[in-house]
Amino acid sequence: MMKEMKQLTKRKRWLEFPKTIVVVLIVMLIAVFLSSCSNNQPALNVLKKKQFVMIKMGDSTEDHFEVGLDLEKKEYYYNDETAVKDDTVYGGYKTDWDRNQYYKSAVNNELSSVLLCKKITTDEIKKSSYQITSSPKRFVDDKLMKEEYPPEFETIYLKKNRQFSKVRISYNKEFLPTKIEWYYKDKEGLKWYTWRTYSYPFKNKSDFDKKLDEEIKTIKAIQEENEGD
Repeated sequence: MMKEMKQLTKRKRWLEFPKTIVVVLIVMLIAVFLSSCSNNQPALNVLKKKQFVMIKMGDSTEDHFEVGLDLEKKEYYYNDETAVKDDTVYGGYKTDWDRNQYYKSAVNNELSSVLLCKKITTDEIKKSSYQITSSPKRFVDDKLMKEEYPPEFETIYLKKNRQFSKVRISYNKEFLPTKIEWYYKDKEGLKWYTWRTYSYPFKNKSDFDKKLDEEIKTIKAIQEENEGD
C-alpha cells in the first residue's frame, strides 16, 4: 500500500511539472509582447535614426530659406551661404569658427532646444494625438541663454515684451517633427506663428550628398563672383 501511494505521488508531481513550464512560458510571452507594444523612447532618438532632415522657414516671405542636416555625419548646408562637408567649411561668415562650431550653431538654431531635449517621448506624442503644446520654459537651455549670442529660441524667450508663452510641435505618424509654432508677439500681434517646418525628402546618404554638393558648387560660384567684384 505504501509503495502504491509513493508511486501515485511521483505521478502527480510529473503531471504538475509540465503545467509549471506552460505557465512560465505564457508569462514570458506576455512580458515580451508588452515590451514590444510599449517601445517608449525620446523623440530625439527617432529623429537621429532618420538622420536626414530638411528645414524651411515658417515665414512665407522667407520661402527661399532652406537648411539640410545629416545628423549622423554632422554635415549640413544653408542654401547659398554655408556648407560643411567632411572637415571643410564652405562659405560662412565667421573666419575663426571650425566645422564643429558651424554645425553646432546650425543644429541649435534650426532644431532648437525644443527638438534637441529628451523630454518629449513617443508615448507623450501618441497620447497628445501627435501635437504637443507646452510652455517654452520646459525646453529652454540655461547654458545657451548665457551665451553672447543665444539661438533664436532662447533669444525670443529672454525678450519679455514678446510675451512668448506657448510652443506647439506637430509630428507625423513616425514620430518625426513636421512643424514648430510659437505663440508670441510679433509683426501681426500676439498669435501663433509657424517658426519652422521639417520634411524628410532624402532617402539615403547619396541623396543628401547630391544636394550638399550642389549647394557647395553654388557657394563657390558666389564667392568667385564676389572676388571678381
